[in-house]
This record gives sequence, C-alpha cells and structure tokens, in this order.
Amino acid sequence: MEEFLHKRILVIYWFVLLLSAGFLYFIPRYVVLAEPLLVPILLLYLFLKDNNIGKPFGKLIFFIGLFLAFLGDVLQIVINNEIFFISSLVAFMLMNTCYSISFFSMDRKMYRRPWLFLASSAILVIIAWFFIRFLGDNNLGDYKMPLILYICTLCVMISLAVSLINSESYKKTAKHWLMPGAIIFMIQNMLLAANLFRFGGDSKFYVLTVIPYGVAQYMIVKGMQEVWKEY
Repeated sequence: MEEFLHKRILVIYWFVLLLSAGFLYFIPRYVVLAEPLLVPILLLYLFLKDNNIGKPFGKLIFFIGLFLAFLGDVLQIVINNEIFFISSLVAFMLMNTCYSISFFSMDRKMYRRPWLFLASSAILVIIAWFFIRFLGDNNLGDYKMPLILYICTLCVMISLAVSLINSESYKKTAKHWLMPGAIIFMIQNMLLAANLFRFGGDSKFYVLTVIPYGVAQYMIVKGMQEVWKEY
C-alpha cells in the first residue's frame, strides 16, 4: 500500500503543477488553491520512504529548506505586496542556504579540489552581473540589494551542486538530478525576475516560471532521495 501511494503521489504532483500553470494563465486568483501544494506533496513523497528525517544532519537541513520553500511559495502568491515579496525572498534565500549546507555535507573530501566550485562560481557571478544590468537600476529600485543578496545564495547553491560531480559517491546523482535541478531553478528565477521587474508582471508570463520551478524542486528532491535512500 505504501509503495502504491508513493508512486501515485508523483502523479498528483504533476497534475497540481499543471493545474497551477492553468490557473495562472486563465484565472490567476485561483492559483492560491494549487501552487502552495507543490512542496507539501514533495515532502509527503519523501516522508513515505524515510523513517528517520534527522539522520544524517544534512538531510534534516534539507527538510528545513523544503519547509522554507513552502513558506516562500505562500508569501509569493501576493507578489504585488512589498512586505510579502521581501519575506518570500528571505524565505527562498534561506532555502538556498539550507540546500547548500545539505550539498556541502554530502562529501566534504571533494572540496580538497575546489577548482570546479570556483570556476562555476565565477561563471555564475558573470551571468548575474549581466542579468542585473539587464533588469536595470531604475526597474529594481530598492529591491536591488535584496536581489543581489538572494542571487549570491543562489550562486553558492548551484556551485555546490555542480561541485558534486567531483564526488566519487554522488557523481551520477549530481549529473542526473542535482546539477540540472539547480540550473533549472536558476533559469526559473531569472524568468520570474525579468517578468516582475522588466516586463510588468504579466500573470500569463508567470506560467513560464511555475513549470520550471516545479521541475527543479522535483529534480533536487529526487536527487536527495537517491543520496539518502540507504538511511
């Protein structure tokens, strides 16, 4: 029964993701009924296969990150409210930090050769610099510094995911799940920021952000489940 439910949860997840996209395009006010369910469904997916969420420590931190992602999703629904938007940015910033700690804790030996982390960080910083210029200071206004701080946590998270390719134990998982998921998450963030600060926040354009967001969260969750399946 548990195995049957575990498989069906993913069907529900993809249905809710498509439902969120449909609501955003046709009746945006109803997205509140679907989008906040995405992360709780993934949490349930993990809980059904995990009898000890506190071991190892990195797993517990990852679960905390998912709870923060859920909080960010709820707050981001009211994206036109300044306090809610900043609060959602902080929640996702903390989520990135929790994901980063989880990635770092998986195999610390690989950081004896940090070239991959440093190279990917340098590339991401260059991309971030051009992207901030693309958004423009006038469009960003007072959000510029909070956005830069958020981007820093995102770059660290992505670089740590890329670095796991150096790990003998988690190289395959990093290539198939964690690194692609982190990169898709970056693309989703860029689309969201571009729509919000450059293109006027069209609700129909948000469809292009909710789908990659759901895919990215699933891929990272799936990768972490592969890492911790023996616990």
